[in-house]
Amino acid sequence: MLLDELMGWACTAAGKPGMTISFQMRYRGPVPLATPLPATAHITGTDDRKIFLRGRIATEQHPSSILVEADGVFLAPAPEAARTLFPALDHTRGPPNDEGATRPREI
Repeated sequence: MLLDELMGWACTAAGKPGMTISFQMRYRGPVPLATPLPATAHITGTDDRKIFLRGRIATEQHPSSILVEADGVFLAPAPEAARTLFPALDHTRGPPNDEGATRPREI
């Protein structure tokens, strides 16, 4: 579920908050325990309100050796629905900080 969440934040960072409609994950190698595992996600394309993404998990020691890979399709709701579904977001930034201001979300 980590990659699904990260893909959702990648959509939000691109100004297109969306909801998962398809998610496919593949383990390409054993995932070690007690090891830092950088995860990345990026948009690979769009088609109207559909957003296509890819996410990956590797180790810090071997960032080019992908251990887990996922492809997802997200659906961006209509703007008025997005404000209702994602009220804490201004649709280009992350969640509010303690003072109520939004802050950039690192992806």
